[in-house]
Amino acid sequence: MYESNIVAIDHLFNQVIKLWTKRKKQVLDNCGLTHSQFEILSAIYHFTVSRQEIIQIDLSEKTGIDPMTTSTILRNLEKKQFVTRMRGTENTRVVYIKLTAEGIDVYKCAFSSISEMNNSLYCRVNRNNLVKQLRLLSDELCKINN
Repeated sequence: MYESNIVAIDHLFNQVIKLWTKRKKQVLDNCGLTHSQFEILSAIYHFTVSRQEIIQIDLSEKTGIDPMTTSTILRNLEKKQFVTRMRGTENTRVVYIKLTAEGIDVYKCAFSSISEMNNSLYCRVNRNNLVKQLRLLSDELCKINN
């Protein structure tokens, strides 16, 4: 009985993540963004709001996205004219990132759409209990993965 409960929990957890990811992809597709692009734009936006200097390696560290993948994502965001990149004058290995006005607009649109999706999704869920349980699960996973 115990083992079948674990299998059922694993299946349910996978199903929830798969469906949530699919819906989030649909929402972001409407904004012309991938999930990774949204993550990078979010990090840039938060650096900007807190008036912190943004360099490419900081984005990689903040988002947990590999530096080479971050570079590719930034190149694609630059082609869409959502960000600009400039090499440092003193250290040319440093790349500074800035959101364009269009980048700010698309980020705000995507953030608003994701927020609406989440509010709709969680309207009948006890958020406090969900957060407690997810933190507990996250802590346990951190313990066994370290």
